Amino acid sequence: MASLNEKQLKSLSTLWAAISPELRVQLKSAAGSSGKLAEVFAIIDGESEADTEVPDYDTVLFRIFADVTGTQDQPPTHSRFSSEQLKKIKELTAPDSHDQPAESDDAAMQTWRSKIAESLSVQLQRSQSEKDVLRRLKGELGNDFEALLGDAQTLLENDQILHAALQPFPEAIADLSPDLVDEARDAHETICNDAPDASLWFLKILTARLKKTPQIFRVVEKIGRKSDDSLVSKTDLADIGDLVLANAAFYADRLTKAPQTLEEAEAAGTAVAEFVRISVGMTREFGIRKDGDWGKTLFGIRAKASAALEEFFRQFEQSFPRALPQPAKGQRGLAKAGTIPEPAIIEQAEAALCLLAATADWATQAAVASPQKHAADLARNELDKCGRNLLEILRTAEDDDKTFAVEALALVVRYMRAFEDDENADLIQRRSAAVQANAA
Repeated sequence: MASLNEKQLKSLSTLWAAISPELRVQLKSAAGSSGKLAEVFAIIDGESEADTEVPDYDTVLFRIFADVTGTQDQPPTHSRFSSEQLKKIKELTAPDSHDQPAESDDAAMQTWRSKIAESLSVQLQRSQSEKDVLRRLKGELGNDFEALLGDAQTLLENDQILHAALQPFPEAIADLSPDLVDEARDAHETICNDAPDASLWFLKILTARLKKTPQIFRVVEKIGRKSDDSLVSKTDLADIGDLVLANAAFYADRLTKAPQTLEEAEAAGTAVAEFVRISVGMTREFGIRKDGDWGKTLFGIRAKASAALEEFFRQFEQSFPRALPQPAKGQRGLAKAGTIPEPAIIEQAEAALCLLAATADWATQAAVASPQKHAADLARNELDKCGRNLLEILRTAEDDDKTFAVEALALVVRYMRAFEDDENADLIQRRSAAVQANAA
């Protein structure tokens, strides 16, 4: 579809992936089977399906692991395990893991998984006395192998009860309604009675399914019957608060390095949005106290994120003017377009503008409203001034100077689009085209 440029397609695809499957179906149904809107939905739906990775581990054996298996680019809620680790775990438990019964026989399947869990227990015991086993487990699974295999053992042993408890919940929960909160409380109570080792994993998997991670505190409050973190964080439910805080720290860490490419800038923009949703969501969903355990951690993470963003804005203000083709003196004292910066400088400036624009909606909640506005005003003023000056140069320029001015204006337009100032970018483009047409 010609009217969708690459940036718009990426933005729409990201939004499309964030909404629930049910809402996607409703939107496509409302759009019908033909027309511009239907075509847009078809494109972004295709992009979403193409971007969905097919798990390359045994999804039958490790079915209950799906929500908590991911990559290093995903937050802790989604990446307790990696595909590579699950493949290694299956290798460790051979031949037990190869002797799979019929999937329709639930009891036999649970017996099979429990047998594999016992194989993991044997491996852990052997690592205590056999150096070659210890070396292998550390080499293949990392120094955290004991906790990793312990978690895997718990999930395998309790696959059936966890799978049954999670049946009422969608794979992606856009909003945790009061009815679902009640379902979660009842399911948690049942698991606590029947398989207490699995109760925490039920909450962790449920947390991973939430689009708004802090909504898990609705369940925490219901289970703990407490209204603030000074009490709940001292119970077994503290692990859930720690997990949500680990997500906040994950996104805050992604703001400590200035983006060098548009892709990195978009990832950083997502990190800012997710960080704010978690930090604000925790305080809204639960009584986060500054002197509570979670409160101290949260405010420390928030301070780190704010400091990183403030430093980014400060560096931007210093570097951005040098990334513009500022007019310079030419022959006979006439102004001419400045030198086009090196590609790496252009890409960094474009990335910075993209992140600067992405932070606009979240700056207040991230406690960086003033420095963000100051940097954004500078960017806007510098781009407007440079664009106006280059248009004046273009009106009288000839030969190479005219070519240089056109290239410089194209760069200004590129920067404006990265800054999401499409209105001024379109205006500069039209005026540049008009000046060139009049001179022809």
